Amino acid sequence: MAFFFSRLELISLSLVLSALHLSSPPADTPISYQVEGTRQALKVCFYLEGFYFEQLPLRLRSGGGVKIFPVLFTQALESMEGYYYRDSVSVEEYQAQINTQSLEKVKQYYKRLRSFYLDKSNLTPSSAPKAAFIDKLMRPLNALEELYRLMESFISTRRTAECQFTPCGASGVGLLSVASELCARLGACHIVMCNSGVHRCTLSVTLEQAILLARNHGLPPRCIMQATDVMRKQGARVQNSAKNLGVRDRTPSTVPRLYKLCQPPPPDGDP
Repeated sequence: MAFFFSRLELISLSLVLSALHLSSPPADTPISYQVEGTRQALKVCFYLEGFYFEQLPLRLRSGGGVKIFPVLFTQALESMEGYYYRDSVSVEEYQAQINTQSLEKVKQYYKRLRSFYLDKSNLTPSSAPKAAFIDKLMRPLNALEELYRLMESFISTRRTAECQFTPCGASGVGLLSVASELCARLGACHIVMCNSGVHRCTLSVTLEQAILLARNHGLPPRCIMQATDVMRKQGARVQNSAKNLGVRDRTPSTVPRLYKLCQPPPPDGDP
């Protein structure tokens, strides 16, 4: 299933969950949904099988909704020096404005999340020593703060053609990767988009898939690039490209290896 909304429309979107009351639910379909309202006030109701519904918190089982906090992080893969969005506002400045506003929203959400986790009434009893318990509790929160500081540094760094081969990278790959990690650690849904929806975003999505395998399913980090190459040579990316043969690949040649298609090894004797 797929829903297509603008970022502003997502603010007014409400999600609720309900039990699926069917004597014989469709095979291999543990979830279904129903959409109501207009794009200005849309309500999506997800129906879950009884077992899954009972696992939800009481507030959601009682009809409480799921609030959405939409944010957008954007960065061109090539240097935008000399390009202007309008009048005297450069593309780089416009991107920085969008990213700054989004990061501030993430900061406010993180503060609420941190307060929830540190609220004594929400803590589960533990037999572990107090110092070990606090360390276990604070470790993921400290990691989020470090990612937040990295995002701040990437947004405030001016990218120029001269720094395209440096760690900061005019390609912006640092900001994109850190934003992805920040979203993942906050438990957010991460949507990747590019101008055509064919080349750059599918290269990014396959990289995300390999990172998920490493983060959650034991894929050795040294195998991330190999797994990414495999997924770029088959599956959804190949099918998507086949359906859009006339779409030009605008991926700049200066992007890091992580955002390029796998290259075959050079013939024997070639450097």
